[in-house]
Amino acid sequence: MLFLTAMALFTVTVLIGILNGLDLVDFSHSQLLTHVHAGTLGWITLAVFAATLWMFSEGRTLDEQELIRARLFANLAAAAIALYVIAFLIGNTTLRVIMGALALTAIGSFIGWAMRQRRHVEMTVPRLAILAALTSLLVGAILGVLLGLQTAGVDISTRLFGAHPATMVIGYLLLAGMAIAEWRLVPSPKAIGEDRAGIVQVALLFLGGITLMLGILLDVFPLLTLNVPFELIGIGIFLVRLRQPLKRAGWTSAGNTRLFALSALFLVANVLLLAYLIVNYADDFEATPSWLFFALDHSVFIGVMTNALFGLVDEASGGALAARAWATQVAFFGMNAGLLGFVVGLMTQETALKRLFAPVMGVSILIVMAVFALRLAGEKAAVTP
Repeated sequence: MLFLTAMALFTVTVLIGILNGLDLVDFSHSQLLTHVHAGTLGWITLAVFAATLWMFSEGRTLDEQELIRARLFANLAAAAIALYVIAFLIGNTTLRVIMGALALTAIGSFIGWAMRQRRHVEMTVPRLAILAALTSLLVGAILGVLLGLQTAGVDISTRLFGAHPATMVIGYLLLAGMAIAEWRLVPSPKAIGEDRAGIVQVALLFLGGITLMLGILLDVFPLLTLNVPFELIGIGIFLVRLRQPLKRAGWTSAGNTRLFALSALFLVANVLLLAYLIVNYADDFEATPSWLFFALDHSVFIGVMTNALFGLVDEASGGALAARAWATQVAFFGMNAGLLGFVVGLMTQETALKRLFAPVMGVSILIVMAVFALRLAGEKAAVTP
């Protein structure tokens, strides 16, 4: 249910993105916010919730009460986030605040469920990383509701306009992508008591997100610059720890392992882009070129998260991509070639490249999601009484 709902909302993001990339429609600010939130919350967060359910139930049997709570919180999250996306599309600021508060409640409820599950499983680095990511998500969601109040006329702080997206993109998504990639690339992870380097890795990226958020909110330059060593050292540890799984990822094969591996490599690219942004523009964020923000956002949303989540949905669907070899190539080459071409177009300000590669990326995503949806819907019907 979570994967299907996530893909339905992602379809909204992709369609707006294709039309915007082609410059065929002059979208309003509300519609562009719909594009962002249907992707970040609708697609990524609901799929991350599905990954969390999977990660914390793997290798054990949930009792009836745990199952009831898990289903309740999952359904509540799906409904609340869908309504929140609709509120953005309508453009009513009061409705946005109300639906934002409902989404925050749903997110908090689900995260509470996940936090309780740590008592029933062996904690590993991927599980620790996903809990750290969800914690950052909760902080980002709180900032989002406050930002909604600011937009509705409540005088809070204009710095929320920078702190909210920074927390969601850096504090939340990098950790979530790292958690999923490592979870699927390392079949038998060590317990965290035996993997201190992994603990340091997660701690540094979590602290990097927190220092960035506080640096923007409080306008404290040293906190902003602290983000750079935290992120660089954390991602360096990640690469060293996963060097062998990345080598064995089957880059020339048609399996989904290379999607997780590519997600891990995009993590590195994103941290480098972030370091470049902070080193050059931390003292004056308003001077940051728009292409740098857009390049960072799309490389996180598609490069890190969508690669990892497509690999995960493929496993959940019993190998839908493997059943159609051409779909595997569309997911790996079509989507990522489109992403790289689109980012280059942003960086060079070449409109022709943006118009060419935005539909390549978007149509590839839609094709792969259609393949997944057919398989998942069929399995759901097969097991529904």
